Amino acid sequence: MDEILELVASAKNGNNRAFEALLDKYQGLLYSMSKKYSDMCHEVLKDREDFLQESKIAFYNAVKTFDESKDRTFGAYAKVCIRNKLVSCIRELNSKKRLKKTDPLIEGTTPANIQDKAIQRMHQKELYKLAKTHLSDYEYLIFEMYSSGQKGKEISSKIGKTEKSVNNAICRIKAKLNGL
Repeated sequence: MDEILELVASAKNGNNRAFEALLDKYQGLLYSMSKKYSDMCHEVLKDREDFLQESKIAFYNAVKTFDESKDRTFGAYAKVCIRNKLVSCIRELNSKKRLKKTDPLIEGTTPANIQDKAIQRMHQKELYKLAKTHLSDYEYLIFEMYSSGQKGKEISSKIGKTEKSVNNAICRIKAKLNGL
């Protein structure tokens, strides 16, 4: 058994020193991913610290849930767990921003706002047309549900697929639509 697997096993059993050693070994990954995803939010340094904390929480959960019998390395597993957590954080931040923007008490109904909404609807229709032509039927179904604000877990329970299958489809969808 290599050193990393020994540390993971020991940390799973409650050895804080083993967890700290793992945290030290993967510190670069945590910092780089925190920076990358916090930069996507166009926010100030406060969010970078928040993202670093979320990364550490995701890393801890990765240590606790890692199954060495699966055909993957701990590092790859931890990276996916951290990425998923940070993406969820970004979605939550964006959701809060959207709620603030669409609050009828905050938003006025000036002609400029009406025009912006019309342009936004046009862009949304175009996006749906592109999605319909470039995505598989399964991906398009996921796209519609995800676009309506549903999370991967919710979608998976509704369509009877695993959450992993749904999240993989979401990643494919993003890649395909970003490539257009």
